[in-house]
Amino acid sequence: MFLCVMLFSASHGAVASGNDNSVTVTHIAGKTEIQTMPKRVVVLGNAGLDILDRFGIKPVGALHSLLPAYLTKYKAETTHTGSFHEPDYETIYQLKPDLIIAENRMIHLYEDISEIAPTVVLYVDNGQYWQDTEHNWRMLAKIFNKQTEVEAKIATITGQFEAIAKQAKGQNLRAIMVMSSGSKVSIYNKGSRFSVLFDEFGFSEAKTNYVNPIRGIHGNLISFEYIANAKPDVIFLLDREQAVGIGQGKAQAKFDNPMINGTPAAKNGKIIMLDPNAWYLTGGGMTATEHMIADVQQVFVP
Repeated sequence: MFLCVMLFSASHGAVASGNDNSVTVTHIAGKTEIQTMPKRVVVLGNAGLDILDRFGIKPVGALHSLLPAYLTKYKAETTHTGSFHEPDYETIYQLKPDLIIAENRMIHLYEDISEIAPTVVLYVDNGQYWQDTEHNWRMLAKIFNKQTEVEAKIATITGQFEAIAKQAKGQNLRAIMVMSSGSKVSIYNKGSRFSVLFDEFGFSEAKTNYVNPIRGIHGNLISFEYIANAKPDVIFLLDREQAVGIGQGKAQAKFDNPMINGTPAAKNGKIIMLDPNAWYLTGGGMTATEHMIADVQQVFVP
């Protein structure tokens, strides 16, 4: 497999420095020089596919599993290129891409992937959702000459963040972000992968000192007692099983219990079920970010 990759790399590497039609972009894995307008793009994540979809650019290869409904058309229109954690190197090589767009889950494979073709990484760090997302959108806009459209979208999204934050802060709303996964419930605080709720959306954290969370792989593990003692005004609830396609609606039923029902959030109808794909799998995409905003706007619907 890697022999093929090396042979391909030798003849289809980065555009020469002297090429007037090349651009250089900076991302988490370094700098990449690429053609201004790539014609054969392979995208290895939902956020990248989401952005290309908004650009009106159809890639030749993409991941086909766990796509949101608005991207499922690409199952028929592109070649399947692997999973979220493992790219299909042979298939990608055979597609002869002139650009590969990777994401967080494949950053450790960057060197291998970039041997096939110039590669950029869309990376969103914990606690930096909007800052990193803006950077990623602008990076792809530079590559595909979509700067005007992207700057307009960034301005719109920023305005929506500010409007929601003004309401959340004005009402001094205390929120808790939790993810349900099987029998486990995890909390995500400021600085976590879902910190956008406290940073851009302006909610304050609902906490308690009576029950300590336990650090886990997916957030910090908590009990319903923790949530009851925190007395949140808003509960943002993400069903991970639904996100990864192994369950439907279990989280909502699980949170219908006396401890949760005694919280201000439950009493006021402010348990917000989040779009699982947008928040967990496609975060950083344009349409996904709009879905995230729509979820949070539900807090202020009478």
